[in-house]
Amino acid sequence: MDILQSKIFDTVNLILGGIQKKTDVIRQNSFILSNIDYIILFFIIGTYLVSTVASTNLIGIISFFVPSLVVLKVLITKNEKITLERWNFYLLLYLLICLISNFTSSMFSQSLYGFMKTLIYFAFYFALCQFLNRKNITIILFTIASIISVESIIGLMQNVVGIENISTWQDTSYVNPEDVLSRVYGTLKPYNPNLFGGFLIAGISSLIGFTAVNIKKGKIKSAIIYAICFLISSFTIFLTGCRGAYLALFIILLGIIFASFQIIFFDFKSEQIKKLWKIIISVCAAGSVLFMFLNHGIFKRLMSIFILRGDSSTSFRLNVYQSALQMFQDNWIQGVGVGNKVFREIYGLYMISGFDALSCYCVFLEIAVESGIFALIFYLLFIISLLKAAYIRFINSSDYDYKILLFISFISILAVMIHGFFDTIYFRPQVQYIFWTMAAILTVLIRENKTAE
Repeated sequence: MDILQSKIFDTVNLILGGIQKKTDVIRQNSFILSNIDYIILFFIIGTYLVSTVASTNLIGIISFFVPSLVVLKVLITKNEKITLERWNFYLLLYLLICLISNFTSSMFSQSLYGFMKTLIYFAFYFALCQFLNRKNITIILFTIASIISVESIIGLMQNVVGIENISTWQDTSYVNPEDVLSRVYGTLKPYNPNLFGGFLIAGISSLIGFTAVNIKKGKIKSAIIYAICFLISSFTIFLTGCRGAYLALFIILLGIIFASFQIIFFDFKSEQIKKLWKIIISVCAAGSVLFMFLNHGIFKRLMSIFILRGDSSTSFRLNVYQSALQMFQDNWIQGVGVGNKVFREIYGLYMISGFDALSCYCVFLEIAVESGIFALIFYLLFIISLLKAAYIRFINSSDYDYKILLFISFISILAVMIHGFFDTIYFRPQVQYIFWTMAAILTVLIRENKTAE
C-alpha cells in the first residue's frame, strides 16, 4: 500500500511540477499572489476570530477561503508538493464512507447539507497540513491563546455580574438554592455553556505551551501572565457547569504532569529542578482538591456525574444513548445519513421519552449512527495513528520547543475526544476549527521530524 501510494503521489507531484513551472511567473509578477502566504494566514486567523461572535454560515464562508487559496498557492509555487500520511489516508476513507452514507440515506437533501459541512472542515484541515510551518504555527497558537484568554475573562465577568442563566436543562432538585451554579456561556453563538466549555477545552493547551516556552527562555513575567490566563480559563471551565469539560480538564492536568515529568526527569540533569517539580506538583494537586471542596456549587455539579438516573440531565442522556444504539443496530452498515438534521428526524421514531434530541451526545456513537460502523473504525484509526505517531516523537525527541508544540496539539485533541464521549459540541464549528488546527499542527510536526531523520 505504501509503495502504491508513493507511486501515485510521485506521479501527481510530477504533473504538479509541470504546472508550477508555467504558473510561477504569474506569482512573481503579481503583488497579491507574491504575498499569498500572508493572505492565507489572514483568513486562518479571521476564521478563529469570527467564530467567537458569528453564525455557523458566516464562519464557514470565511474558512472556505483558506483551502481555496492554498490550492491556488500550490498551483503557482515551485517545489510545492503533496504528501499523504497514513492517518490522513484513513481520514479520506472515512470521508468516502460518509459520501456513500449520504447517497444511501432516506433523507438525501438533509444528509447532503451535513456532508458539505464535514467537507468544509476537512478541506480546512488538509489546507493547514499543506500550509503550516514552524513560524506560522507559533502565530496561530498565539492567536488561539489570546482568544481563549479573552473569552475566559468574559466568562468570568458574566459570573461576577450574575447574567441571566440560559441553560434550561440543569437539575437543581437535589441542590441547595445557594449552591446552584449560574452557568456562563461567553460570546459564542448559539449561547450554550457546554459549547463554551468545549471551546475552552480545545484551546486551553496553547496557554500551557506558552507558559512552558517562556519559562525555558527565562521570560518569567510573560510566563506568569500566561499561567494566570491558564488558571482563569480553568476556573471559567468550571463556571460553565459542563461536566464533560470537567473530565477533559482533568485529562489535561494529568497530561501536564506526565509531559513535565518526562521533560524534567529525562531531558534535565539538575536535581534541584526535579525537587522543585515535585513541590510544585504536590502544591497544585493539594490546591486543586481544596478548591473543589471550598466551591460548593462546582463540587455539587461535579458530583452529579456519579448519581446517573438521579440527575434528570444525565438520565436524559442515557435515554438518548439507548435510542441511538437501537438506531445504530438497525443501520449499522451505512448509517442513517450525515448531520444532525437527519438524526433529529430519525430519532423521533426511536426516542423513549417525550424530549427531542439534537444529537447522540457522544461523538463516537454519533459517527456510527450517521455513517455506520466502518466510518467509526476509520475515524478511530485516524485519531489513534496520529496520536501514536506524536507520542513516539515526544518520547524520542530532545528538542524542548518541539516537544512543547507536540504536547499542545496532542493534549488538545485527546481532551476534545474525552469530552466527546459525553457531548457532541465537537460538531460545532468553533470547536471543529481549533480541533482540526491542532491535528494539522501534529501532522506538520511529525512530517518535519520524519524529514529531518
